Amino acid sequence: MHLAKSFTHSLIFRSPPEHYLGYIDSTKVPVVLVPGINSKWNFLKKIADGISKSGHPLYISKDLGYNRKDITTSAQLVREMIDKHNLHNVIILAHSKGGLIGKQMLLQCNEDHRIIKVIAIASPFLGSNLAQYVPDKALRELAPESAALQDQNTRFAVNKDIVSIYGLYDNHVWPTEHSILQGAENIKVETEGHHQILSNPKTAAIVREKIAEITSQLHIK
Repeated sequence: MHLAKSFTHSLIFRSPPEHYLGYIDSTKVPVVLVPGINSKWNFLKKIADGISKSGHPLYISKDLGYNRKDITTSAQLVREMIDKHNLHNVIILAHSKGGLIGKQMLLQCNEDHRIIKVIAIASPFLGSNLAQYVPDKALRELAPESAALQDQNTRFAVNKDIVSIYGLYDNHVWPTEHSILQGAENIKVETEGHHQILSNPKTAAIVREKIAEITSQLHIK
């Protein structure tokens, strides 16, 4: 249901709501939305609306399109958007493949530490066995044996800067436990479904709590 509604929304509403950059509190850190494969910012709208209305400026990389480019290229595109807007103390809020892009950004283009945290929802950090059976090059990069994930999973230092939120059962991430990332903060939500987790109020509450916690630790004035 969430998948169908979000996809329809992405066809009708091409631009984010005006309040995404309209309720800005200078003490709140910027949040960058990175959706999953074959999707756009709309899939994160239910969570993003509350974050925006609390004062956080939200940004979206339009160059990602439907997020079918390879993980390394996608990470660079999001970083270019961060540079364009001169953002600091950035939190990446990601779904599915977006979490892998977020980790890649921490690994390859965060020498200046502009990205302080990645909050990933239903991200297959250890890959999804489902991707092995889909004849789609973009999806195959999410398989456990892909070169991108093999490389990421030999590099653990940045995991401490990641929060991984996952559900009881994920129909796209096989097995669901592949969202658990060693060294990260892993949080289980009592819900099921790869996309349904995005519309669960508990997920939104956890994200808001984590963002508030990160902001308070920065002591922004």
